[in-house]
Amino acid sequence: MRLTKIDVAKAHLISAVRLRFAGEHAASVYLLAASAREILTTIGEKVGTRTILKEVSEDTGTPMKKLVEIVHEFAKFLKHADSDPEAVLENFEEQDADLVLFTACRDFHRVAKGMPVELQVYEAWRWALAFEWVRDAPLRTQPVVRRCIRRFPGIRRASPAERLRIGLEVLERALGDPRLRMTIQRDVILPPRHV
Repeated sequence: MRLTKIDVAKAHLISAVRLRFAGEHAASVYLLAASAREILTTIGEKVGTRTILKEVSEDTGTPMKKLVEIVHEFAKFLKHADSDPEAVLENFEEQDADLVLFTACRDFHRVAKGMPVELQVYEAWRWALAFEWVRDAPLRTQPVVRRCIRRFPGIRRASPAERLRIGLEVLERALGDPRLRMTIQRDVILPPRHV
């Protein structure tokens, strides 16, 4: 099997989206998304693509290292037991997994120049739920939010479990729509080094 780093990030993100819509544990969703996000941020830096973290770093003046720590806040706990095997994580929530998954999906599109259907549906699902009121969204984002809400009928009034079910149903339908198939740039091509 030939796998590029983009293939690995894609596999992690597809699995994370499916787990999220299936209502599986947020720790697994978070860990898969965080792994993909790490790959994509690194590749983005090497090829000169402005990832979400790079954008936030430039816009706020926050060093990238600090942003990576913030976004990766729970990854060390979820992956390792060597430094503190008796530790307990008290403040982990599904929203933490959603934030990292959404960031990784956006970065996948920026780095790979396309997205699998699963990532497209998840991103639209998140936009449909991102603002309590559409008017709270930035003016230029409001049309996107409205379009996304229309793609998930009933989502705004649904319970959290029902929202996941609606997302999964939309995903299953979308997988059969050839118009949603995007070409993905699987190979990473580094720019020539300047001497």
